[in-house]
Amino acid sequence: MNIRSANRGDLGVIIPALGKTFAEDPSLGWILRKSDDAEGILTDFYGIVAEHVLEHGYIDVIEDEGEFLGAAVWTQPGGEVPLRALRKAAPIVSKLGKSAPTLFKYLRASSKVHLPFPSWHLEVIIVNANARGRGIGSKLLDYGIHRVGADAARLEATSQRSAKLYASRGFVVLGEIQTPAPTPEIIMWRPAASPYIPAKDRTTGEPRE
Repeated sequence: MNIRSANRGDLGVIIPALGKTFAEDPSLGWILRKSDDAEGILTDFYGIVAEHVLEHGYIDVIEDEGEFLGAAVWTQPGGEVPLRALRKAAPIVSKLGKSAPTLFKYLRASSKVHLPFPSWHLEVIIVNANARGRGIGSKLLDYGIHRVGADAARLEATSQRSAKLYASRGFVVLGEIQTPAPTPEIIMWRPAASPYIPAKDRTTGEPRE
């Protein structure tokens, strides 16, 4: 198996995989269950996210002899997707159907979470269905944590199983986001280590201050 940074040519595989994974998610997938095309909506949305992260964060890809097995999406501190990029998602609203009110409630609940400290953000780890049970998610997580180094990191777990994996890597629970979905999102945090060892900035290759 090999883990590497994604390039633009990988997006044709990664973006549909993101859409499929989130459509099956017990949180966001449940929110969009009454939409006209949950997987299509999420594929379009995470296509916008992936394009931004490819330039301002990291998308790690794991493969075996050229076969795509999974990916992890990380944003740097301060590298969240800006509102001007998210505006590209406006045409998706027409596809929400009966899921629109529930989605807006979800977004309102999520927007209330503001952590007062900078950190890397693990947006998502995805693993192909035919590669599950082989430790792919753990390998991607460890690879990303190694790059983060002594910096702080955060994520949102949508199941107790994934939360258990993150806890084994030093993430602790800060609280839960109560959304319209039956399963809350668990906010988890990995504190910065001491002494501080800055990770390298993607754009300059130099340590960040």
